[in-house]
Amino acid sequence: MSYGSVKSRSRSRFNEVQVYLNYISSLEPANPTESASLELKIQRGLFYVQLYAALEKTINDVVETTLILIASKSVKGVHYSPGFGVIAFSNKLRGLKDAGYNNFFNKSIEFFEEVRSSNITAINDSVFSTSLQNVWAKTIDEVYRSFGMKEFTLTARERATIDEIVDKRNAVAHGRESASAAGERHRTDVLRQKYSVILEIAKRIIDDMETFFSSQAYLKPVAKKYYA
Repeated sequence: MSYGSVKSRSRSRFNEVQVYLNYISSLEPANPTESASLELKIQRGLFYVQLYAALEKTINDVVETTLILIASKSVKGVHYSPGFGVIAFSNKLRGLKDAGYNNFFNKSIEFFEEVRSSNITAINDSVFSTSLQNVWAKTIDEVYRSFGMKEFTLTARERATIDEIVDKRNAVAHGRESASAAGERHRTDVLRQKYSVILEIAKRIIDDMETFFSSQAYLKPVAKKYYA
């Protein structure tokens, strides 16, 4: 398992989207004032579904890969960086959340014992499996903060593009809007711009996760020498 494999799978996904977009472009009338056919509108609408799928799969893939690689290091609880604690101790945090009044102090003690422990703390590589089923811009923010990573900077345009893609995909996939209605507005020159924005964001996320792992940012600085 490696980031090279993640990048390869992501390229394959996005290449499929690009091929599909080229096909849509071939259906468009040369005159932009000419009305689009129903078939063309449907294809444009389905573009959002395919583009979102490439983004979601890439983010899930790179997050899961990073967590599996960290888990393979068999890190002791006391050696994890505080910023990575949300993930490292997610199971204990859930137990604390679900603890009733009579169990609160016992579960709290268990949590802090785990944080200070010299035992290997298992990493749950599916910790984001639910939250990453709808990848809004705020979802990416939450993932970065959970890892204790530096803020993922998004321009207003990038943030709006992510949320538009998710909203359009959900509208079509869940039946709130027909594919033809979702694809009625924009020609492929605009869709290509959206594609480029999402592709660039996906690449940045992979690069950031790779840097996070290779720099051992999930560890306290004093502990890095033990996991070289």
